[in-house]
This record gives sequence, structure tokens and C-alpha cells, in this order.
Amino acid sequence: MRRLALLLIVPWLTACNLTFEAPVIPPTGFAYSSIRAPLDTDLDETELGDKVGRATTRVVLGLVSWGDASIEAAAKEAGITTLRHADYEYDNILFFYQRFTVIVYGD
Repeated sequence: MRRLALLLIVPWLTACNLTFEAPVIPPTGFAYSSIRAPLDTDLDETELGDKVGRATTRVVLGLVSWGDASIEAAAKEAGITTLRHADYEYDNILFFYQRFTVIVYGD
């Protein structure tokens, strides 16, 4: 029983200390989260552009993480040379599986 409690509490405690470098941090749920928010704050007259690129990183059990969720990787994936806007998506299932995706828009 103690091991089960540790398996549930430890990932939650580590996830509570995550800091997002984003202007908006929507609330997350413990059991399930699926959110999308902007990464930039300068939205005056923002044009999204014709291309959309995504870059993702994933985490399993808080033990294994892989992927490149950088803006550079997202821009390269879509062939974007001029960035216009950036968003992010965050999905979480009981902190056993998490996915963080950066979405960039541009030309």
C-alpha cells in the first residue's frame, strides 16, 4: 500500500514544481489535463502566417523523457523562417504520461 501511495504522490509532487515560461498558465487537473495557451504576449496585429509547425516532448512515469519541444524544432519541422506567433499544448494523464507541444505559426 505504501508503494502505491509513493507511486501516486511522487510524480504529483515533482509536477507541482514545474514552471512554465508562458504568459498564461491554465489550471491543470490531477487526473487529466488537456490545455492550450499562448507562449507570447505581443498579440497586437499578429498575423499567424501560412505555415504551422509542432515540436513535442513526452514523459512517462516521471522517469523517462524524450523529444525536442523547442521553437526552433517546431519552425524547422514546418520550414518556417519568419515566426509570427507561438502556442503550447499540455496533456497529462495522472502524471504517468505527459505531453508538451510547442506550436509555431509563420511563413
